[in-house]
Amino acid sequence: MRRAAFTYPQRTTPLPMNPTVSTLTLDRRDEALDLADRAFDNTPRDYFERHQSADPAWDVSQSLVVEDGGALIGHLWIADRTMRYGEARVRFGGIADVGVDPAHRGQGHAGRLLDAAVERMQADGQPLSLLSTGTPEVYAGRGWHAMPTAQLEGEFPGGDIEWAGGYVVRPFETADLPAVMGIYSDIAADRVGPLDRSEAYWQALMDWLPRVTPESTVYFDVLVQVRTVVAYAITELSDDQMTILDGGIQYENLAIPLLNVWRARAAERGVSRLTGELHPASELFDLLRKRADATLKPTRHYMVRLNSLRGALESVVPELIRRRRRMAPLPGPPFALNVAGEAARIETPMANVVIGDPVGNEPVVELTGGQFLDLYLGAPGGYEALDALDIPPHVDVYLRRLFPNSPFMYWNADRF
Repeated sequence: MRRAAFTYPQRTTPLPMNPTVSTLTLDRRDEALDLADRAFDNTPRDYFERHQSADPAWDVSQSLVVEDGGALIGHLWIADRTMRYGEARVRFGGIADVGVDPAHRGQGHAGRLLDAAVERMQADGQPLSLLSTGTPEVYAGRGWHAMPTAQLEGEFPGGDIEWAGGYVVRPFETADLPAVMGIYSDIAADRVGPLDRSEAYWQALMDWLPRVTPESTVYFDVLVQVRTVVAYAITELSDDQMTILDGGIQYENLAIPLLNVWRARAAERGVSRLTGELHPASELFDLLRKRADATLKPTRHYMVRLNSLRGALESVVPELIRRRRRMAPLPGPPFALNVAGEAARIETPMANVVIGDPVGNEPVVELTGGQFLDLYLGAPGGYEALDALDIPPHVDVYLRRLFPNSPFMYWNADRF
C-alpha cells in the first residue's frame, strides 16, 4: 500500500480563484502522472504508471483531480479492492497516490480530494476505505481511524541454523501460482484484513512492487519439497534492511530454509536488520522470535474509514453466520447499532443473521465510527468501548460473539 504523506510548506503562490474537483480523463493522464512525479520526491513516475495500469481493477475514472486555471494541481486514486473477512468479503476503496503540486500546498486541496473521494466511494458501494500514511492527522479530520498493526524488528542470527533437509528454495514460476494461491487462502481463512487476490492481481504484484523503490530488490521465493510448493515469501532487500512483504508459511520449520536464504542475501549487501509487518499469531513470527530475537512493535499507520454502516454489516453476513453457528447457535436478541448517526438493526434468528432498519423497540448500542471499526475489525478498542457502555448483558454477549477480537492483518505486498 502506498503511503500518502503530506507536507505543507509556507504558501508560495496566491490562493486559487476557483479550484474544482473532477474525474480524471484518459487524455489528461500523462499530466496527472507528471503531477505525481512532482509531488513525491522518492518515488519514480514509472511506479505510478505501472502500478495503476497493471492493477486488474484499474480504470482512469478512479482518479480524482483538482484543476485550477486549466492546470492539474492535485490527484487522488481510489483503488478498487476487496478485503477478506473470514468467509465474507468487503469491497473497499484504497486511497492512494494522493499528491498536491508543491507550489499549491497549504490551500485545502487535499481536503477537497478526500471529501470528493468519500462521496464517490459511498455512491459506488464501497462501505469501507483503507489507506496507509505517515501523517494521520490529515485523514483523521475526514473520518479515517487508525488501526493497530505490528511491525517486526529483528536481526539475522549468526552461526549455523539447523534444519531438516529435503527442501529447495527457488524463484517463483508461473506454474507455482495455484499452489501459492492455495497457501495464501489457507493462512487468510480466519483473518480480517487480507486482500482477496485474484490470479491477475497476483501476477500484477511482481510488476509494480519492484518499481516502488528502484534501489531495492524484490524477491518472490517458493519452498519446494518433492516438487510440491509448500511455502512462499515475498521480500524486499535494500542497503538498510530486509523487509518481509508477505509470508506464506504455515509451519515454523518451513521458515528455516527461507531464513537461511534471506540471511545469505542480506550478508552480501552488508545488511543484518530484518523487518516487516506480521500477524502476532503467525508461525513465521514464532520462528523469528526464537532465531532472530524478533519483537513486534505496535504501529498505527493504517487507517480505515466507515463509509456505510449498513453496507459494512451486510457485506460480512456470511462470516457472522459462521461465527454464531460456532459460538451461539440459538436465536439471539435483536438490537440496533447507531454509529455516528447511522443506525442498523441486527437480528439473529435460527441459522441466520439479518441486517435491517431499526423498528424502535430494540436495545440500541451507540458507538463512534472509530469504536465500531475497532469492534468490526477485531481490535481491542472495540471491547474497551463495550466495557464502558451500559448494554443489556444478553446483547453484550452476542456482540462479542459476532465480533471477536482477531487482530487486523494486512500484508505490505498489497501497498498501493
